[in-house]
Amino acid sequence: MDIERTARRAYTYVRARRLRRPAIRLAIRSGVPTVYYAAPDYDVPSGGVRTMYRHVDVLNEAGVTAAILHGRRGFRCTWFANRTRVTDLRSVALGPADLLVIAETDLRAVRGGGIRHVVFNQSGHLTWDTDPAGANAHYLGSPDLAGVMVVSEHSADLLRYAFGRRAHRVRLGIDPDLFCPPDVSNGRVISYLPRRGRSDAERVLHLLRARGALAGWTVDAVDGVGHEEVARRLRRSTVFLSTAYQEGFGLPAAEAMACGNYVVGSHGFGGRELFGGGFSRSVPAGDLLAMAVAVEETLAFEAAEPGWCWSRGIRAARHVHAEYSLAAERDSILDFFDRLRQPDRVDHA
Repeated sequence: MDIERTARRAYTYVRARRLRRPAIRLAIRSGVPTVYYAAPDYDVPSGGVRTMYRHVDVLNEAGVTAAILHGRRGFRCTWFANRTRVTDLRSVALGPADLLVIAETDLRAVRGGGIRHVVFNQSGHLTWDTDPAGANAHYLGSPDLAGVMVVSEHSADLLRYAFGRRAHRVRLGIDPDLFCPPDVSNGRVISYLPRRGRSDAERVLHLLRARGALAGWTVDAVDGVGHEEVARRLRRSTVFLSTAYQEGFGLPAAEAMACGNYVVGSHGFGGRELFGGGFSRSVPAGDLLAMAVAVEETLAFEAAEPGWCWSRGIRAARHVHAEYSLAAERDSILDFFDRLRQPDRVDHA
């Protein structure tokens, strides 16, 4: 692991401690059974948090009462448009008929509390980051753990191998109205997301500049903007650099493909299912030379055959919209909560 990744994880841990939430309360009460998704209180781009909001919308639209559970009263994520039902820990006390959905890094919040819950493990690789022994004991023996959700087959395989537990894979849905390809070839723009592997992407670009390989190309570092602006910038892009490392899925690459980009880079394991079909190019994570060579060859193909990237980007977009549709996402979410009423279909492989 390089210095950047170590620093990022340390920052995430410190930030989480500073944003420590009130305790989750359990009360004896009657009322409409509700599914609560416990989400962190920080208003910065996070695919995982946006996915939680999306799940709550899907459940409410299907007649299942659900809400995002933040720690701070009145808090709501504003970096993407939403009208999601939101509440906070000071305003509610969970009843025995309620269900809490927590992230894989929040197991301590429910340990020994008698709170029926689901672990929404969106990373897989972070399962053992905060309390390895406690995580093992929780997945293997917590009487309150009703089920586990993941967002890729890789994460499902990882948890099945570790715990012998069947993890239900829920699809991530890509909005085709927001993340869609242009009607014609979109020029010569290389984009990347600096918040994901900034140093690797920039080193690759420096390598290519040293060789003069970027002549005629514009580089767009898509950073510090909202969800809609990310989509707009990706629609203007031709080639997307993926520097994923041990990802649960790799949503940026999927959204770039949905916008018609030819994606070059690492899949982070969770995103392996995205790459292939001749419409993207995978290289080992952290291999700067392999990535630089792959990008240079891609640009050479485009120079020899203008529209080469766009034609493959269109195929990528079709693949993503077919495999990761909003309908598939909705159906997989509702299927999981339907399975919770049949525990023998959820717990063990």
